[in-house]
Amino acid sequence: MLVFGVINVGIQLWLNIWNRDFFNALEKRDTSMLVEQLYILAAIVVSGGVAVAIHLHIRRRLQVNWRTWLTRVTTRRWLHAGRQYQLGLLADECDNPDGRIAEDIRISTEAAVDFAQSILQCILQLVTFLSVLWVLSGDLPIKVGSLEFSLPGYMVWAAVLYALFGSILTYALGRGLIEAGNVRQGREADMRSVLIRARENAEGIALLRGEADERARLQGAMSDLRDAWHVQTRGQGSLALLTSSLAYLAPVVPLVVALPRYLGGELQLGGLMQTAQAFSSVQWALSWLIDNFPRVADWRASVDRVVQLHHALHDLEDTIDTPHGEHIEVMPGNTDRLVLREVGLSRPDGEALVAEAEVEIQPGERVLIRGQSGSGKSTIMRAIAGVWPWGRGSVELPRGRIAFMPQKPYFPLGTLREVMLYPENPEVEDESLRDALHKVGLDHLRGRLGEEERWDQILSGGEQQRIAFARVLIQKPHWVFMDEATSALDEAGQANVMTLLAEELPGTAVISIGHRPGLEAFHTRELVLEPGDEGAQLRTRGAEHGLRDIYRRMSAASRAEPVGPGFWSHFRRTLAGR
Repeated sequence: MLVFGVINVGIQLWLNIWNRDFFNALEKRDTSMLVEQLYILAAIVVSGGVAVAIHLHIRRRLQVNWRTWLTRVTTRRWLHAGRQYQLGLLADECDNPDGRIAEDIRISTEAAVDFAQSILQCILQLVTFLSVLWVLSGDLPIKVGSLEFSLPGYMVWAAVLYALFGSILTYALGRGLIEAGNVRQGREADMRSVLIRARENAEGIALLRGEADERARLQGAMSDLRDAWHVQTRGQGSLALLTSSLAYLAPVVPLVVALPRYLGGELQLGGLMQTAQAFSSVQWALSWLIDNFPRVADWRASVDRVVQLHHALHDLEDTIDTPHGEHIEVMPGNTDRLVLREVGLSRPDGEALVAEAEVEIQPGERVLIRGQSGSGKSTIMRAIAGVWPWGRGSVELPRGRIAFMPQKPYFPLGTLREVMLYPENPEVEDESLRDALHKVGLDHLRGRLGEEERWDQILSGGEQQRIAFARVLIQKPHWVFMDEATSALDEAGQANVMTLLAEELPGTAVISIGHRPGLEAFHTRELVLEPGDEGAQLRTRGAEHGLRDIYRRMSAASRAEPVGPGFWSHFRRTLAGR
């Protein structure tokens, strides 16, 4: 960038000298000299075109490399240890992180490189053409009353004063554009957010006939955007009035300033044109702020939004990673047990959610956690997963692989095979995947493993939850945490998948969160969250049961309502094996 900045300014200086020689030849009507100058002009044009093209390539490569790096750094901090989820709970402090990463990082890096290039060009051009203008200016005799003196390099001072006057007015009129740009970009992100939500929840909106309400939300977001747009437009209009006036004056002012020397016979026509071009180059370099202030305002707003995102992530990391701060500490254990020691959960604003609890779960246990809606059942699982830091106490994780099954499984973009193996993507034969689909009752998908679809949209809620159980059967974790993982299944489907866990993964510990009837038949212990003054209390309900009780209940459930073909053969084999 620096090297080609020097080359470009050198070519401009060459063009400046050519202007002098060409107009001198024109004034003398020297045909041979005019032809020679046209050849020189061709060389200048070719050299300038090649230099500009190479400079453009370097600039754009720097822009995309910087944007790639900053995007990678930001997403590494955002998509790490549940930060994207935790930041969503602090939305008032940092809204629309996706828009900041996709759009604001682009503007921040691209405009920064453009500004760096133009500022470098201004500095080089200013140093080069100030010296040219100083030599061409000569002395201007000035008489004020009885005081007479000569002002050396008067056109240099005229260019400086002209640019300084325009820059001060520009800053005074446009300083509010930075905040206006920040507000407008926030409104743009809000508008995109409303549209994305409408697209992602299209079915629910259609079934509830909520189109009118969504249109009202969209019109409200558009109204807010219009208000922000008008505020920015008023600021830009005042600034445009000034900049357009200065742009009209720019070609005339250098000629007027150099006119005294030309009329006095001290300059030829070529010298006048060379002086005018040098004056324009100096004035352009000094007027950088005038020409770029609206873009600087937009760039500064985007930079502020990117910096705010990093500050929010930094504060979040400090909250979670500080050794002596009050948060839930999740640590790998040295045993096969899951231990919660004095774990109390609270909301991000500090409100108590679950009172301090002491829980110990042995390997192979099947534990059901019940409670009222909003009592904090799902938050317990998030705390164990390490994505809910707000609270106190410690969680000692067991050894072995752990799988979490939220109520709505996440399906990445890709083939059904990639969906079923997410996120570990191990080497598994297709026949094993088809067998898992058969076991969970999805035979109609066995031939579609290689198809790439939006599986989260074309599969029903129940089918998505069955896919999640197929994942568990394939990955065979030692611990499974389920949060309403059977809520979209009927009772027969729920009994089928829970039976599969007992048969296929008898040594796997299962911790379920739910209130569906019939779940207790598949668990050895039940914990209940009961309301309390300092948050919900986690208490044990009833006596503990062994795996034999689970199989007895499974048998009773199967006699009441058959789960599916082949159940008794699997059941007898399981009993014999245990």
